[in-house]
Amino acid sequence: RDTCRLTYTDSEKFEPLLVDELEAMGWGDLAESIGITGCERQCFRPATKTIGLVGSGLNRYQLKLGGSEDGRFQGKPLFSSDGQSMYLRSVPRDQVAKVIDVLFKFYQANKKDNEGLGEYHRRIGTEKLISYLKENPVTLDLMKTVSPTDYVID
Repeated sequence: RDTCRLTYTDSEKFEPLLVDELEAMGWGDLAESIGITGCERQCFRPATKTIGLVGSGLNRYQLKLGGSEDGRFQGKPLFSSDGQSMYLRSVPRDQVAKVIDVLFKFYQANKKDNEGLGEYHRRIGTEKLISYLKENPVTLDLMKTVSPTDYVID
């Protein structure tokens, strides 16, 4: 049963399924935080997680990256450097684990010793992350730009 009338993306029901899917992909031992909310009020505080997911419509999520559990850094959406384009604003639910898998692989291949995912994203910067996701065949189609004022609704 939902605990909030605004949980239109069923985030409470989705999170355990997402964790199971990521564990099946081999990420069960990675100690990174993922927060999901289906509410514009963001009660679950997904921006304080290394990967935050905010419901953007029925079974669609916006990714916020770079947050930290201590709240020192807030995760942010992927905006282009000119602020005119936003990426991964409306990722279909069945693609979320695939996107996170790509992010984890990129991180594992390029991180520094003892560097967490949020630190890694802040170090490499948004433009490098956007560039990588645009070149990756798994995320290529999801990296179409969306104006910050547009919404994709199914």
